[in-house]
Amino acid sequence: MIEFRHVVKTYPNGTKALDDFSITIGDGEFVFIEGSSGAGKSTLIKLLMCEERASEGEIYVNDFDLMRMPRRQIPRLRRTMGVVFQDFRLIESMTVYENVAFAMQVVGASNRVIRRRVPYILDLVALTDKARCRPIELSGGEQQRVALARALVNNPQAIIADEPTGNIDPVMSFEIVELLSAINRQGTTVVMVTHETELAAKFDKRTVAIENGRLVHDSSSMGGSGR
Repeated sequence: MIEFRHVVKTYPNGTKALDDFSITIGDGEFVFIEGSSGAGKSTLIKLLMCEERASEGEIYVNDFDLMRMPRRQIPRLRRTMGVVFQDFRLIESMTVYENVAFAMQVVGASNRVIRRRVPYILDLVALTDKARCRPIELSGGEQQRVALARALVNNPQAIIADEPTGNIDPVMSFEIVELLSAINRQGTTVVMVTHETELAAKFDKRTVAIENGRLVHDSSSMGGSGR
């Protein structure tokens, strides 16, 4: 599903964000990527999404060779992944339903398919009664569930969650990870980037720690379940 082999990422200003970084994440795993600010977590996400290219090494995602892939194939790669961000990135002028439906419209889904799929996803994230609300009318936790619904609606192979609990309270943070766990149990790979080690410790999942661009801990080598 996802493989980094001896990846180095050096930015033009000389900052080495990843340094000989290697990891394999199998199909259907749930993995926490932990690390403090500046550890290299954001760069990892940017490389996965092809927002940045690695300086050295090999990266494979869903059978795509990211180091050799032409730019025209990047949209195809991104359609295999749903991404959830810390700041939600919802369209304020759209309702909850419209925000989720928009993700399907941009990939060319028919109105018939959208009308069937969006209510199903909203029910999955317990937002059916909020379908006609706009983001400003929702709590932070509800907005993050809308963002998760939008990431799920095109049935991606993997969910990449970039600090999804950073702007919500501890109770809602736990609920978001519980929801991601439920999605994972249905077979979707989940990679959650976080600096909240105490939150991750509450779940029996594989944890990977990055420090100064290097992998310094991987619980899979210590018997972590990963599911």
